[in-house]
Amino acid sequence: MNERKAVLIYNPKAGRGVSPALPVEAFRAAARAGGVEVEARATAGPHDAARIAAEAARGGATDVIARGGDGTVHEAIQGLVGAGARLLVWPAGTANVLARQLELPREPEKAARVLVEGHSRRITLGAATSERTGERRYFFMMAGVGLDASVVESVRPRLKRRVGEAAFWYAGLAHLAHWVPKEFTVEVNGERLTATYAAVGKAPWYGGGLAITPRARLDDEEFEVCVIDTRSRLRYLRLLGHAMRGGAPEEGAAGLTFRRAARLRCVGDVGVQADGELIGGLPMTFEVVKEGLEVIVP
Repeated sequence: MNERKAVLIYNPKAGRGVSPALPVEAFRAAARAGGVEVEARATAGPHDAARIAAEAARGGATDVIARGGDGTVHEAIQGLVGAGARLLVWPAGTANVLARQLELPREPEKAARVLVEGHSRRITLGAATSERTGERRYFFMMAGVGLDASVVESVRPRLKRRVGEAAFWYAGLAHLAHWVPKEFTVEVNGERLTATYAAVGKAPWYGGGLAITPRARLDDEEFEVCVIDTRSRLRYLRLLGHAMRGGAPEEGAAGLTFRRAARLRCVGDVGVQADGELIGGLPMTFEVVKEGLEVIVP
């Protein structure tokens, strides 16, 4: 590899009250000792990580390190798709689904060692395109249509920082108590499926350790799509129980359908989240971006 240029993007508010200054400097020192100089840049607000990542890639960065939770990583990939720079995820937030699946360490010296060694693999990404605005958002984990978009919207940032992933459980259970499902349509592989919830999965695990799309894989060129069609809160709780145990019920269970597809469309009047971030409402088209992203791994 030619001379490497690395930029570290970090969220100073990621995690639960831990100052990022010391681990960031420890990471830079360990990387420098391994022969890689790292420039550190803090985010100051929404969409900053995407802007910094794009600027870094345009400026010749070979490697971009995203330190934070899944939200920081989600923002960073918006600026990296098609840019040529590789991504290293350094987990520091309340939810780190991608980092867990790639088995990436939290400790600064261990994370810096992964950067220095520089092994990588290519993952595919999902892209969600709003048919109303034309805006396109990339995601590495999952897009959720319906219930979990409402849950994401209801999670208070202060609660999330204090209790981490448990905040989503609290919000989710509270939501089920008064949630009124709205029907929408999933158009996939020539079928039109009625749904009250759909998960478009690029990875098997979702925030909080849920296996909503257990057969999805980071390097697949298809989504696993989970479609639920029920208005029963009890039914949702039963399905949630299966997901918490590591897998959803098999195809044919009442109100539940799985499909595999590289492209699908959802039509209706409900919200959508991707990687735990609200991205708008239907109608939306979802497709796999085969060129994907090169990620640094142990």
